Amino acid sequence: MRKNRLAALIVALFPAVGAGNQPNIPDNGAMPDQIGLSNAILGMNPFQETGYNAATNTAGFTLAPAQVAGAAQNFLNLTGTLTAAANAQLPTVASLIAQLPTVVQNAPVGLSFQLRVINSSSGAFAWTLTTNTGWTLNGTQSVAQNTWRDFIVTITGATTATIQSVGTGTQS
Repeated sequence: MRKNRLAALIVALFPAVGAGNQPNIPDNGAMPDQIGLSNAILGMNPFQETGYNAATNTAGFTLAPAQVAGAAQNFLNLTGTLTAAANAQLPTVASLIAQLPTVVQNAPVGLSFQLRVINSSSGAFAWTLTTNTGWTLNGTQSVAQNTWRDFIVTITGATTATIQSVGTGTQS
């Protein structure tokens, strides 16, 4: 019974543990090593590992924060058939931060995560990520048909972030 109460207390204090992240806690005889317990919990990634979203839009639209954030690696598949090139506007940085796990919302500065945008539209046109309030865009933001582009999103302030293009590839 005491172990269950301790587990509930740890999950309440550190929600990342409750999200399925299992800490590796050194054992010191019959009791967990306190320093090892602290280091294991504090060193945990607050995100789930991956997240996948799809959007069937066929024209420009504004991305929802949940489509681009919430995991360490976020995958957004743009599947709608384009009839011309279109823009996918990023959500405001403030709304993006509100989407982050509660454990990091109060101190997100310096936090980074991956966003992969996939263009699997059957229309032969590109999607382009465009800015919104609080963003700094670095590098190419367009994603041609049947390709993907990786970005690193970094929170730089309470209402600011950068999105850095870091690579592209073909859809296979």
